[in-house]
Amino acid sequence: MPSNLLTAADYRRSVVAVPPIAFEASEAVSVEENRRIVAHIAAGGIATLLYGGNANLYHFGDRAFRQALSVLAEACAGRVQLLFSIGPDFGKAMDQVPAVRQAGVHNVMLLPTAFPSDAKGVAEGVRRIAEKLGTGIVLYVKRDGYVAPDDLARLTEEGAVTFVKYAVERERPEADSYLDALIAALGKEMIASGMGETPIHDHIGRRGLATFTSGAVCIAPAAANALLASYRAGETEKADRLAKPFLDFERERARLGGIAVLHDAVTVSGIADCGCLSPMVSNLDEAGKAAIAPLVEALQQVEREARTARPQAAPGVEPTS
Repeated sequence: MPSNLLTAADYRRSVVAVPPIAFEASEAVSVEENRRIVAHIAAGGIATLLYGGNANLYHFGDRAFRQALSVLAEACAGRVQLLFSIGPDFGKAMDQVPAVRQAGVHNVMLLPTAFPSDAKGVAEGVRRIAEKLGTGIVLYVKRDGYVAPDDLARLTEEGAVTFVKYAVERERPEADSYLDALIAALGKEMIASGMGETPIHDHIGRRGLATFTSGAVCIAPAAANALLASYRAGETEKADRLAKPFLDFERERARLGGIAVLHDAVTVSGIADCGCLSPMVSNLDEAGKAAIAPLVEALQQVEREARTARPQAAPGVEPTS
């Protein structure tokens, strides 16, 4: 078993950042700009970076995938733990396993497979991918009934699944029988809330999931960790105040496009120049960039406040910086 394989306790150390990937004008993955993104997030106390949906890995071909693996493995080394995604379809995931192994990346998430798939097929596919990889994977659950709770429990017992990112959207997060069934089967320490800040008042504050994943954390990492700590400590008023700029940002992502808004927001923030998005997803127009600018500034303001405050971690968790 690789010594750097993430455990459930590792995920609890901080919010999990889900960054974009920066590109050069030539469409190559940028070494320097991605280093800048990683350094900013790590300086805010984040322990784990997950490259997946926000990085638009769904549309990466083999060359870009291998290049991104190499660049980001080097950028994260010695700073943060890297969690890299494969898939979403079974054939692509299996074909990507050799590149992941060659890059020395042991923490892997399977992007959510859409049509055609069913719960039993997902369970069998996950088992085969993990067997070829040689380590367990993080399973991204994004639709109701994606995998049966009992099958998922067996996959964790076998070591095929090491953790779960849960991102089934609900109008009322508190009314979620599928999440309740997964918690009963796995335990809340095995599941991260996977939809940014929108449901965490319930997922972290009430249900007590291990952590949450976020795009906005790439701009305001220390503030996001303070938000996580506040929910864990039951400091509702403080959590509500800290959550506001994150929730405002998430609403604009829902309106204009989650991948595009985060990608261009990192550029607007001055943290790094993310360049152009790959085909199939486009950058914001000038009106869109103008719309997100005050939201980015609000995140930067709460980040400045968090970094000048005394460093803190959630109860029972050591600070990461």
